[in-house]
Amino acid sequence: MLARLEAQTLRATRWLALGACSMLLAISIVTLADVLLRWLVSAPIRGFFDFAVIAMAVAGSACFPALLARRGNITIRVVGKLLGPRATRVLDGFGALVTLAFFAAMAWQYVYFTIDLARAGERLAILRWQVWPWWTVVTLMIASSALVAAMVLLFIIRGHVSAEAADPER
Repeated sequence: MLARLEAQTLRATRWLALGACSMLLAISIVTLADVLLRWLVSAPIRGFFDFAVIAMAVAGSACFPALLARRGNITIRVVGKLLGPRATRVLDGFGALVTLAFFAAMAWQYVYFTIDLARAGERLAILRWQVWPWWTVVTLMIASSALVAAMVLLFIIRGHVSAEAADPER
């Protein structure tokens, strides 16, 4: 059951990260077009910077669930190797717990931040779009990251070693 849950999570988060990377690629291409238009005809793409900043926040936050699902965090294995496999599992569990706490706290704060933006009626400077819908997506991505972190903690507690965790180069 855990292997199936992990496989579904990996698949879903990979698609999410692929969409985020596609968005970043599109932003890069339009940035190039904006620079060329500024240079060649002194006509920037109106409001592009407004859009790019908020879209990068969405894209960046959408990559976190995939990173966590792959257990792609930076880990230091020296202490675990010295103390053995049981200590490694305890340390991995502690790291997963701290990661879960971090993303849960971040999601909680993003909820308040997004509500404040909606109540204040914050808008982008040039395009005048309301920003709270964009930050709602960011908040959902951070909350999804917390959910994935909770799943990773469960996997570690239950002793489930994923193929991706065993071979991070996959």
